Amino acid sequence: MQGVNDAERALKASTAVNGQWSGALLLGPHFAVLQGHAGATGAHAHYAHQVLLADAGHWTVQNDDGLQCGTRLLLPSFQSHAVRGVPLRGCTVWIEPSHVDLQTLQAQLPLLPCDPQAVLPCLSALVAQAPLDRRLQAALSALDARLPERIAAPAIAAAAHLSESQLHRRFQQDLAVSLRGLVLWRRLRQALVQVIEGHSLTTSAHAAGFADLAHFSRSLRRMFGVQAGHLAGLHLQHYRGD
Repeated sequence: MQGVNDAERALKASTAVNGQWSGALLLGPHFAVLQGHAGATGAHAHYAHQVLLADAGHWTVQNDDGLQCGTRLLLPSFQSHAVRGVPLRGCTVWIEPSHVDLQTLQAQLPLLPCDPQAVLPCLSALVAQAPLDRRLQAALSALDARLPERIAAPAIAAAAHLSESQLHRRFQQDLAVSLRGLVLWRRLRQALVQVIEGHSLTTSAHAAGFADLAHFSRSLRRMFGVQAGHLAGLHLQHYRGD
């Protein structure tokens, strides 16, 4: 009960925030870090685990368990949530479940630095600790190569030297997502990169293989709880660890 009261007080005391995001999106292999301001969101759920870090103020998040408030919050893959209050200085991290163990991430949570530049090497190390099977790597490479087009399961299975049933089973067991779900996540990631780089919404949607702008917009709201216009204040930086 005390935690709920603390969260409610933090929510009321937080600075009024609209959905506008600003700063730099640092995009690494299988993870991303927002260096700047992440605005409040509507309810949403996405494939990536999300980590919220703060060194001044608190995050306030609403999920199925009610309100959560803290300086370090971990939101597991596909957990529905809405960000209701943001700290003055915070850092937002998304990391794909296929490349990190959730228990390991939970154990590392108290140790992760809030500074975005300092947390990047930590994320690279976590990702490197969970290498994928070669056949799954081949499947993902084949998927990415075909991303703007229609993705056919038989072609992906053939590229990975797996039967279709094996492919679907390996995706669920090893990647914690269906083939269709991962295709949607990859398309959305590619479209967001295009948007942040300054391309129009329609061009970005088509470049990532969405049927139309409406499909892209619905997917963005469902996975991130915002509209594309809320991301206009972001600029993109690719992180390769060098």
